[in-house]
Amino acid sequence: KARPADAASQKTNTGSSWLHEDWDVLPSEEELSDPVKLRQMVEKLDAFTASLIELPFGVQFRDCRFTLKRKAFSLLPTLAKLAQELKGELQTSTAKLVDQLVRSGYAYSYADRKTIVASGAWACSVAVLQDENVSVENATAAVHIYLHLAGYVDFYDDFLGTHPEFWKPDIFCGVLKHLPRVLANIPEDIQADEWEVLCPDFALAFSCLGTFIMFWTAKENSDSNFRFDVEEAMPLLNAMLDGLQKFDGRFGKLMSAKTRAVPLEELVHLSGVLTQFVSEKLEAAEERRKGTGRGALNSARRQAVMVLKVLIRGLQLHIPTCATKPEAISEGLIPQDERQQDSEWIQNLWERCEGDEPPVKPEELMALFKAMAEMPLEEQRYRLECVAALVPQFIAPFTEQLKQRTVPPELADLKVIINAVLQDDATVAQELLEEVSFYPCLLDFTTKRATIHSVCDRLKLTASRGDAIRIVVPRDNVLDGVCSTLNLQDQNARIDVPLEIEFRAGYSDDTGNELVDEGEDQGGLRRQWIDRASRHFVSSNLFMSPSEDAAHLEKPTSLPTSRQARGLIFVPCPEPICRCVQDDWEEQFELFGCITGFAIMYKETIPVHFAHSFLRSVFFLKTDAEDLLPLLESVDKTLHTKLRYILSGGYKDLGETLQDALEQSNLPPVFVVSESHCKDLVESTPLKEGGPQIPVTEENKEEYVHLLLDRILISGVARQVASFQRGLLRVLPNDLIQRITEIMSVKEIELMVSGADSIDVDDWEKHTEYENGFTKESQPVRWFWEVVRSMNEQSRANLLSFSTGSTQVPSGGFRFLQPELFKIQRVRVTDRCPAAHTCANTLDLPEYESKEALERLLKLAV
Repeated sequence: KARPADAASQKTNTGSSWLHEDWDVLPSEEELSDPVKLRQMVEKLDAFTASLIELPFGVQFRDCRFTLKRKAFSLLPTLAKLAQELKGELQTSTAKLVDQLVRSGYAYSYADRKTIVASGAWACSVAVLQDENVSVENATAAVHIYLHLAGYVDFYDDFLGTHPEFWKPDIFCGVLKHLPRVLANIPEDIQADEWEVLCPDFALAFSCLGTFIMFWTAKENSDSNFRFDVEEAMPLLNAMLDGLQKFDGRFGKLMSAKTRAVPLEELVHLSGVLTQFVSEKLEAAEERRKGTGRGALNSARRQAVMVLKVLIRGLQLHIPTCATKPEAISEGLIPQDERQQDSEWIQNLWERCEGDEPPVKPEELMALFKAMAEMPLEEQRYRLECVAALVPQFIAPFTEQLKQRTVPPELADLKVIINAVLQDDATVAQELLEEVSFYPCLLDFTTKRATIHSVCDRLKLTASRGDAIRIVVPRDNVLDGVCSTLNLQDQNARIDVPLEIEFRAGYSDDTGNELVDEGEDQGGLRRQWIDRASRHFVSSNLFMSPSEDAAHLEKPTSLPTSRQARGLIFVPCPEPICRCVQDDWEEQFELFGCITGFAIMYKETIPVHFAHSFLRSVFFLKTDAEDLLPLLESVDKTLHTKLRYILSGGYKDLGETLQDALEQSNLPPVFVVSESHCKDLVESTPLKEGGPQIPVTEENKEEYVHLLLDRILISGVARQVASFQRGLLRVLPNDLIQRITEIMSVKEIELMVSGADSIDVDDWEKHTEYENGFTKESQPVRWFWEVVRSMNEQSRANLLSFSTGSTQVPSGGFRFLQPELFKIQRVRVTDRCPAAHTCANTLDLPEYESKEALERLLKLAV
């Protein structure tokens, strides 16, 4: 048996039956002038509206009530017309009907919403907003209806002005006035699913504002009487940015990336519209400024500043703007253009708003940088490009502290961001880099090096257009004929083409022609040549390590002919010695300058650590008199200690004289310096005119020490420095040398040129990649690292040279190895030695069956 219908069922039947009556047309306005008939119609309309609560449209196709929907929609135009004429209860009932059609899913499709707009029934909903005393409930319903429909009457579909009444400024501004209260009044205790439902509403609000402005400013709809001040939108924009910042920070990671990004995409679209809107206002105001005064221009600038602040606040949001590329395409990240501002928007507004007072307060930029410091690298890069134009004025108040090489706390986050971005890609924000280079303390060494390397990459790209210089040398004499090949005889010749190296095999073919090693130079052979050539120079008698063989120490019977460069500091030998040991000594120093230039250009390191005094002179850094004694300490601690002892007069406490102290220190008692172990070949050099006849006394000992330091560190090696500089400048342009000296200290120059001597095996293993079936857990790989850890420092350096072509570790560790990280790849055979591909920093490691076999054959190969 059928159960008796309950009250809800009866109400539903009453409402739905109203549409099934023979009402092809609704009663006319004259008929509804009868209060009784009007009351009856309002009651039926309210009953039908209530019935929709129990009769949702449906989700699946077979459940959807298309007939009911079409009948209801067919009546909307007449209902809207009657409601606008009669207003009162009928207008309110029509508004409730439209609201319920939307809520119950009957206005789901694009066509449905467009039909509601075309019918004019939406006007009944927003009419309540004209009432100053409208309730929160009615205002909320009206705002949501307008937003719901606005998303489907956007500029792109309505650019010809099909429905201008929908975008009337008085109607839209009425909605805009209530939007902050409706959308931003969010309870603090909401959950993630509730926030996810609110996100589309935020997006609709941004979209609605953008469409309104575009509709009235487009050429097709341009209305000279259209007036809109951005200040009217600021309560909405600030409220929604506050909400996004708060709740996306709380729930963002719990949501789908697509839903989370919807508000940001619409905010970016709106930002572009607002930027264009205020830019046009500025242009128009500037054109008519002479005739109308500055009032319009000041108003336009005020609005531009507001938009500028919105753009900056938008950058503070942690919503991702980059997405991972599909693996089938390539690795890495790609920008989602819909989520990213144009990098020129902020710069253009900033330039046009600059004045006595900065358009954006330092506190606002500090908040942005603080948020950016917590973001991934690709997000930092995008945002830094956007605000690069603002950074110079931001750091301007702190210039005095920066000149003292002190980074104030206010700039700490900015420093982190700049270094992270520029270390990854030094080509980003070049104008910003030019500005911060005046304050080197803002840049880490790794950033400075990346900056120099990026300049070198551009130079190599230009040089690649010319024919390469090919140097063919034997491995046991890597400088054979190189001066001629590089054309060092021509004082004005520059080396601005690629450099390629070939090593002779050391044996000939059947016809007597000497062969070259197999393989093509992809960087590895060049790296080996630079490494070996550098070792050749410091093993020659043109350089010395004062701590090992300076003339003032106990004199050995002969000069060392070969030395290990690791851990030693080298300086050029004094000029008298250079003249004795080699006739073409100036050309040799010039050649070493070229090799050092090649190392910098190709991002390599040389296994030589030069004294800081020599590097300062080579790179045109000024050395003051008071710097000489501290500089000597890093070169020769023993002599440094003796000279300080003499200057302090400490010998008096022991009852000794100055002459006693000089004799014990192996220093001459007169104004001369002995620059060689062999006095028969090289005479002592006077420190001043008549120096051999001037004894060192208490009164002139300070002058003596100063002249001695200048001779050892500056004037005694001036010609060597000049020759070295000529070679360096043949390879590197003067602009690059100047950039190096602007941003780097002498210690940083040494790190860039010479790298690090010590080899950290843990760091090496951490930054190693494995290929062809090997992983870090593979047994041969584990044996390999055990063998490396058991080696002494020199054996590790030999292994590194065998694998990469260089004995030096880049400063900063193995993660900066060029051109790519160290690799170990599996080789299936087990009866051969390991092989290396130095161009790719790759070691071919056979899959040995025992650790002993691996160790024996690895050492044999090296």
